[in-house]
Amino acid sequence: MSQVASIKGHFDGRWVVLDEPASLAIGQPVRVLVDSEPVVQTAKPDRPSRFGFAKGMFEMREDFNDPLDEFAEYR
Repeated sequence: MSQVASIKGHFDGRWVVLDEPASLAIGQPVRVLVDSEPVVQTAKPDRPSRFGFAKGMFEMREDFNDPLDEFAEYR
C-alpha cells in the first residue's frame, strides 16, 4: 500500500533539498512530483506589534457606527 505525503523543498541548482523532515526509511523508493507554482511566503515582522502604539493619531467621527443613508432600503 502506497502512502502520499507532501513535503516542501527547493532546488539549489543541483539537488532537490527538503525544507521539512521526512520520515522515510533509508533506501525507500520515492516518487518526486514538481509543482512549479510559486509559494506565497509571508514576511515575519522584525519586532512584535505593540498594542496602542497609534493611540491619539486617528479620530473617529461620532456618527461612525450610524447606519448609512445609501443602505436605507435594506433596513
